[in-house]
Amino acid sequence: MTAAPVVALVAAYNEADVIGWVVRDLIAQGAAVYVLDDGSTDGTVEALEPLLGRGVLGVERLAASDPPVFSLARIMRRKEALARELDAAWFINADADEFRESPWRDCDLAGAIARVDALGYNAIDFELLNFWPTHDDFRAGDDPRRAFTRYQRGDDWDRVQIRCWKNLGVPVDLATSAGHDVGFPGRRVFPLRFLLRHYPIRGQAHGERKVLRERQPRFDAAERGRGWHVQYEALGAGGRFLRDPATLTPYDADAVRLDLVLRHRGMEELESARAALEAQLALRAHEAADLRAELAKRDATLAETAADRDARGAEIGRLRSALDVAREEAERTRAALAEARGRLEAVYTSRSWRWTAPLRKVAGS
Repeated sequence: MTAAPVVALVAAYNEADVIGWVVRDLIAQGAAVYVLDDGSTDGTVEALEPLLGRGVLGVERLAASDPPVFSLARIMRRKEALARELDAAWFINADADEFRESPWRDCDLAGAIARVDALGYNAIDFELLNFWPTHDDFRAGDDPRRAFTRYQRGDDWDRVQIRCWKNLGVPVDLATSAGHDVGFPGRRVFPLRFLLRHYPIRGQAHGERKVLRERQPRFDAAERGRGWHVQYEALGAGGRFLRDPATLTPYDADAVRLDLVLRHRGMEELESARAALEAQLALRAHEAADLRAELAKRDATLAETAADRDARGAEIGRLRSALDVAREEAERTRAALAEARGRLEAVYTSRSWRWTAPLRKVAGS
C-alpha cells in the first residue's frame, strides 16, 4: 500500500459542532485524518462516522483515566506512537477546532507540504490566528469560518507552532512541548509559516461549558504545575466570552498571506539577531560610560595628587630657602664670633692687660 502523503492526527473532546467542518476541510486539502477521541459525550464520534474510509483512517477512543482527567501529555504520547505506526510521508499534530492552510493561494495544504519537502525541509511552523466570537448567533452545523471573521494573533507564549513534520523513520517528541514544537534529529524548519485558523470558543454558552465545566476541572494538576493550559485561565477570567469587535482584526486572507511572506522565520531571526546586537551595543555603551566615569574620577584623584605634590614641592622649596638663609646667618654669626674672639685674645695678650693685672686682682678681692 502506498503511504498517504499527509496524515493529520486530530485530538477531540466534545467538538461535535465543528469537527465535521475541520475534518472535511483536511480531506479536501489532500490529507488523511486519524482522530483520537478523549471521551466525548456530545456526538463528536458519531459526526465522523460518514467519513470513515472516505478520508478518515480511524477514530480511536482513548481509554478513560481514573480519576477522569484531561492529560495533554498522554494524548501527545499516543500521537508519537501513531507517527511510528501509521504509514504516511508527513504528519500534522492537529486539534478539532482549527483549520490549517497553505501560505500560497495556488495550492492546497498537501500541495504546499509537497513543495516544502521538495525544497529539502522537514518541519513546518504555523502562524496562529485565534478567531473569537463577537456575537451569540452561532449554531451547531454552522461554518465557523463564516460565523467568526475577526481574529487576534497568538500570544508570545503560543508563538511556536511547529506541528507538521516529515516521517524520517525516527521517533519524534511531542510531549515535552505539549505538542507545540515537535522534536527529532536533523530537523529543518521551513522559513515561511503556514496558516492556522483557530476557533476555540463559539459563543457565551459554549465558552462556559467548554472552559468552566469541561476543561478547567479536568486538567491534570501536574501539567498545570508545568505552566500548561494557561490559555484557559485567561479565557475564564471575568466569565464573559464574547469579544468587542473593535479589539479584533477583520480577516483578510490576502493581507494575512502577504504578512506571512514579509514576517517569515528568517526575517524574525534576523530581527532577533539585530535586537541582540543592539542590546550588546547598549551594554557596551553603558560599560564604556562607566569606564569614562571611573577614568574621570581617577584623573581627578591624580590631579589632586599632582596639586598636593606641587604644594608639597613649594613648601619644601620654601623650607630649603629658609634653611639657606639660616645657614648664611649662622655663618655670619660664626664669623662675628670668631672676630670677637680674636679681638678678645688680642686684649688678653696685650702689654696693658698684663700691666693692669695686679690692679684687677686687688679690685677682685
